[in-house]
Amino acid sequence: MLGLFQLSPRAYRPGPDSLRAIIRSVRRRWRLAIMLRGLAIVIGAGLLMFLFSAYGMDRFRFTSSAVIVFQVLAYVTIGLLLAWYLIRPLFRRVSDERVALYMEEHHPELDGRVLGAVEFGARAKTVEDAQSPTLVWRLVEQAVRECESIDHGARIEHRRLVRSSGLLAGATVASMAVVLLNPAFLSHSAPFLLSPWKTGDAENPYRIAVTPGDVTLARGADLQVAATLESFDSDRVELAIRRVEEDRWERWPMIVDEESEAFLFLLFDLQVDAEYFVEASGVRSPTYRIRLADLPYVQRLDLEYHFPTYTGLSVQREEDGGDIAALRDTRVVLSVTPTIPVTGGVLVIDERDTIPLTVVDDSTLAGELRVRSEGFYRVLLSSVSTDLTTASPDYVIDVLEDLAPFIRFTKPGRDVRATSVEEVFTEVRAEDDYGIRRVELMYSVNGGPEESVNLYSAARGKKELTAGHTFFLEEWELEPGDVISYYAKVSDSKRLGTAEEVISDIYFLNIQRFDRRYRQADQAGGGGGGGGGGAGMNSELSGRQKQIVAATFKVVRDSALYSEKEYRENLATLALAEGRLREDVETLVRRLTTRGIVDMDSTFQTIAEALPRAARELEAAEENLGERKAREALSPEQKALQHLQRAEAAYREREVSQGGGGG
Repeated sequence: MLGLFQLSPRAYRPGPDSLRAIIRSVRRRWRLAIMLRGLAIVIGAGLLMFLFSAYGMDRFRFTSSAVIVFQVLAYVTIGLLLAWYLIRPLFRRVSDERVALYMEEHHPELDGRVLGAVEFGARAKTVEDAQSPTLVWRLVEQAVRECESIDHGARIEHRRLVRSSGLLAGATVASMAVVLLNPAFLSHSAPFLLSPWKTGDAENPYRIAVTPGDVTLARGADLQVAATLESFDSDRVELAIRRVEEDRWERWPMIVDEESEAFLFLLFDLQVDAEYFVEASGVRSPTYRIRLADLPYVQRLDLEYHFPTYTGLSVQREEDGGDIAALRDTRVVLSVTPTIPVTGGVLVIDERDTIPLTVVDDSTLAGELRVRSEGFYRVLLSSVSTDLTTASPDYVIDVLEDLAPFIRFTKPGRDVRATSVEEVFTEVRAEDDYGIRRVELMYSVNGGPEESVNLYSAARGKKELTAGHTFFLEEWELEPGDVISYYAKVSDSKRLGTAEEVISDIYFLNIQRFDRRYRQADQAGGGGGGGGGGAGMNSELSGRQKQIVAATFKVVRDSALYSEKEYRENLATLALAEGRLREDVETLVRRLTTRGIVDMDSTFQTIAEALPRAARELEAAEENLGERKAREALSPEQKALQHLQRAEAAYREREVSQGGGGG
């Protein structure tokens, strides 16, 4: 080889050492290109195989056989890729002659000089063996000079190095992207692929958590099996159960519970030992064992409801029950019949409160609980051979709400007009889920003090009630334009002696003159304005005031339903509406006065007296509303309504007397 030539330093020129360095440099670049290309292939193909194996494990739900198969497949494939594309090429011996030939193939302009220099140098082991050392020296020198023209071979592997580097960078970026995206199937499979020696410690990400698992029960007991799917979903979940003496598995679909999202199945009256497991979408839980023993269990459970006194309800008995649904503070007496004789027992409420059961006789126990909050309870029994053991499923305690009563007017159910001598019949209908205690009719004449009429009262009320009352209007000295406001309220007694009161809408009885022509004119909408003097004296003013009264009444009645801000805004709106109506009334008063209409007709004198009174009452109501005294505003509001209607009634009477023509 070239390294065998030992030449004098004095005669040094570009020679064997230089050629040897060029050959080594080209060989290193050649090996570097092979390594980069091999790494790119191993990383790229290995990534694909890794993804394929991860997806396969996920697809087959990480069964033991699937995990082993895909682990072996992944690592064998990656090992073969490493051996074929990295280890084999890099550890293969490459001679100087092959490197020289490689250089000649890529650069034909070398014209065989490099290969010739290497071959002549290889034939002679020493300088003395060479037939013509000078010739060999010249060949080596010429080959080195030719290599200088090609940058000592640096350009031979440039493109290949760039291409291999690009492939390696692309494979690396793809791997990083997969890691960053981290698809679910990859994160689930990573522990099995990256740490194959710890596969036994890795848990299957697709699991079915089953309760109660292995369990020992009393013979004849019921068992509720609950299954929760972890990291996957399935439309069908099945419970497989097999009696220990049989080989056949029975499969039953489980039902999802909307609240807990667990799948449930209830096994009734278990008599023999059994095994069970849950399966869904290829994922199977471990197999659990149900062992039965001669333990005490609840065979029958009777309930006796003693409702709160205020309801007036009699004692109710529910035979062979369990779940409790009753009003708060209801006392429930339980009678427990066990499957075998027992020595004692307790009720456990929400895993914290314990109520003892009293042994009545060999076959019955008695206990009592009071319904205070929603929850669960179960029965625990003890016998001669066993301590306290669970003897029933969990029963539900459900607290029922006592709903507010309901009331409305069925007759007349609207505002009506009547003469001062008529009889007006009103009828109300009331309902309550546990009984009505009292129904009252409240009324006020011309905004005066409220009067009450008792329509119904009882200690043990009815759930539905219809009651009526007749207003004998001739009992009051009423005039056209007067108004009677009325509403009804119903109450039902609550616990601790309190009562919940519900109030109906408010209605109005408007008094009008008894005259056929008067009624015809009133139905026609009043006159044409009496030459302009009565403009605005139809029912528009009283109609607006009636709406304000009704709105104020609702604000007072429903005040508990409003926030502080809403309550202030509602009162401010009512005060603004009342103020505008007052301004309109005052404008009408000024118009009547300035035009001298009052002196022309005595009827207008009545109007001129009623409107200022209405304005003063409107002002008082406006002030109360502004000060957030809604209840205090109702009286002046109704008095203002009375004065407005009296003024309108006087105006309509004038129209009727003139034949409706306003002449």
